[in-house]
Amino acid sequence: MDPLRPQPALSPDALWRAAARTQSGLPSYESVVLGQLGRYADGAAIARTGTDGGIVISWSGRRFESWLGCEIRDLAVASLADDLAQPIRRAMELALRTRAPASAQRNLIRAGALEASQLLAFPLDVRGGGAVVLLFTTGETVRTSLIDAVFQATQHGVLVLSSTRRHDGTLVDFEIVTANESAARMMGRALVELPGRSLNDLVPRLRETDALDHLLHVVRTGERRTFDLDYPGSSGRRDLHLQVEAGAIGDLLAMTLTDVGPVREREASYRLLFESNPVPMWVFEPGSLRFLAVNDAAIEHYGYARDALLRMTLADITAEGVPPEGEPPRREPGPRNEALRRHAKADGTPIDVITYTRDLRYGEAPAVLLAATDVTERRRAEARVAYLAHHDTLTGLPNRRMFRERLAEALAAPEPGRRVEDAGGFGLFCIDLDGFKGVNDTLGHAVGDMLLAEVGARLKGCLRADRDCVARLGGDEFAVLAAHLDPARAAELARRIVETVGRPYAVQGQDIVVGASVGIALAPEDGADPETFLRHADMALYRAKAEGRRRFRFFEYDMDASLQARRHLEHDLRQAVCTDALAIHYQPLVGIDGGTVTVCEALLRWPHPQRGWISPAEFVPLAEEIGLIGALGEWVLERACREAALWPDGVKVAVNLSPMQFRDPEALLRTVTEALDRSGLAPGRLELEITESVLLADSEANVAALRRLKALGLRIAMDDFGTGYSSLSYLHRFPFDKIKIDQSFVRELGVSRHCSAIIQAVTSLGRSLGITTVAEGVETAEQFDLLRQAGCDEAQGYLFAQPMPAGELQAFLGRKAGSGSIPRAA
Repeated sequence: MDPLRPQPALSPDALWRAAARTQSGLPSYESVVLGQLGRYADGAAIARTGTDGGIVISWSGRRFESWLGCEIRDLAVASLADDLAQPIRRAMELALRTRAPASAQRNLIRAGALEASQLLAFPLDVRGGGAVVLLFTTGETVRTSLIDAVFQATQHGVLVLSSTRRHDGTLVDFEIVTANESAARMMGRALVELPGRSLNDLVPRLRETDALDHLLHVVRTGERRTFDLDYPGSSGRRDLHLQVEAGAIGDLLAMTLTDVGPVREREASYRLLFESNPVPMWVFEPGSLRFLAVNDAAIEHYGYARDALLRMTLADITAEGVPPEGEPPRREPGPRNEALRRHAKADGTPIDVITYTRDLRYGEAPAVLLAATDVTERRRAEARVAYLAHHDTLTGLPNRRMFRERLAEALAAPEPGRRVEDAGGFGLFCIDLDGFKGVNDTLGHAVGDMLLAEVGARLKGCLRADRDCVARLGGDEFAVLAAHLDPARAAELARRIVETVGRPYAVQGQDIVVGASVGIALAPEDGADPETFLRHADMALYRAKAEGRRRFRFFEYDMDASLQARRHLEHDLRQAVCTDALAIHYQPLVGIDGGTVTVCEALLRWPHPQRGWISPAEFVPLAEEIGLIGALGEWVLERACREAALWPDGVKVAVNLSPMQFRDPEALLRTVTEALDRSGLAPGRLELEITESVLLADSEANVAALRRLKALGLRIAMDDFGTGYSSLSYLHRFPFDKIKIDQSFVRELGVSRHCSAIIQAVTSLGRSLGITTVAEGVETAEQFDLLRQAGCDEAQGYLFAQPMPAGELQAFLGRKAGSGSIPRAA
């Protein structure tokens, strides 16, 4: 390339894109405009945004001025005609917003033609900040005939015909002057074949129809006419059903052809769908609601004769007291209206229906199509489901979900027109049955369910039906919401509940007595939201049960502190189990005749790092309640067996079992077996102690579990014998190896002759049944002497030794071994 020869100038688009590739951000004004445009400068202009926000053209070439039709001297675009101002504004705004070239078209209608020219806009940076836009036009204008454009663009066929007359002026035919592509396509001809052809030649059997008469009438009178014309297809094409609209200008005839065949087919399909549809359907008149048509399904489902329905209106099938559908709102065809209505059959039976309406034309008049899918049974099922979702199936009372909703409504701020006392001043009563589990365990769940239903009825009878609510929250938990209560009235209602629930029940021939514990929270002082309010009432219930049951307690804020302390204790206990922070102490049992240590009872201890030693009476029930007793019992058995394996062969170890461990007999059996296997302790050196509550709950299953344990070769002892109401019956049902006389009887030895007689009877019973008897809580030599005289086999108590760690016990056993005397505590 000759570097001295002038190079051809780049177009504005090429200049802008070349500069954009080499510069960051927008190309600069200097790199695109100054000395770069060459011959393209004639069609260019520079525009900017003025201080007032308007667009100003500050410079342009002559061709651009010619395109605008005026000279430019800081020309405000707003002063231009709209056909110029709008494309400039659109192109500039788009270019500046997208930071890329943009274009717009100038459209001008002149002498029946569309004149279109193109405008390009290129955004540019300028020194010192800001931006300008390079505008460019070639000045070229494309002219299009609007008539030709519309003529060829429409999907309707268009024909222009001239009249053919005899010498006497009689119209006999029409000759095609011009046509559009759509008309040629409808007739199955090429467009070039149509001009000059006779209409009779193109339309077979035209004279057999009334179409020619319609066209002749239009030419003679000048009136416009619309009529149908069937045009037979050829070469496998379908027949056309055309709607023709004709108008005349002198001897020229203009015809518009519309293919209505698909419309007719759809109408036929709609009619078939309407008549054979299994859903009841009507067509009715919007104003009068008079039925115009009805299908077979409506006749069959509603029980009316067809002629009877066609004499009726929509109001006649609407159930009494329910307004009819009425005229649907006017809208474009297509969207459907859906509503739940109530109709009546011919025999007066009311039915729930979902109706769908749609605007249509029936004949030449507007109408409405109505369809009705009978949902009476579905509504009944939905109502049943809604009822079950909010009610307890056993008692028929509201359930927890519905009760919480009512509680939330009661706690909500008063609405306009609602009395303040309706929103506050009410009481929440949480109620728990005392002794219900024993009913389930001894008499079965069927009886327990009937008892719960009776309790629900009694609670309902304690309340005011118009303003109070009782619900079953689950299990044996109930709750009451009572309005307009002060503390005195709340206490009165709570006493009535405790008394009413506590009266004996007769269920399937069984006399049953259960009690009720009640916790009370009062609004608004005891809580502003349902969760807090329920929690406070539950805390009060917890306190009532802890204080002896069959009583009520009001919520007090120190209960929250107690509960928090309990939660901390629960957390610490879980941690202690996980970190092996618990300990086992052992208390020896001695043989009364030989004076030697026969058994050591494993007693669980908890040395808390902050609270010191925590009593088992405090943390063992907690472990049972929170589900830790299984892991805890497994740990105690494992540790006790392992440590007992190190003792002299004649010394056994006794481990207490919780009733909760018998809920999974297989797991308990596995735990005991694995503890013996891993420790190597002989089964005969392990004693398991249970309380009578093990046999009270699900006794048959638990007796079977005890038999399987005893079959391993270990010994089973009953602890706290004599404190229950059916201890003797248990000795008949299961062959215990040992019974431990409760320390409450031992404590009264020498003071109460009844206690002495009871101990004498127990030891005699033990000898006759071959059961070892043990006295617990022996603290004095006098008690020990009386027990020996009564024939007791073993004794346990502080007289001999306090519970001690395994290390101390080893030393204790070493000191006492072979001494031949009764061991006494140091």
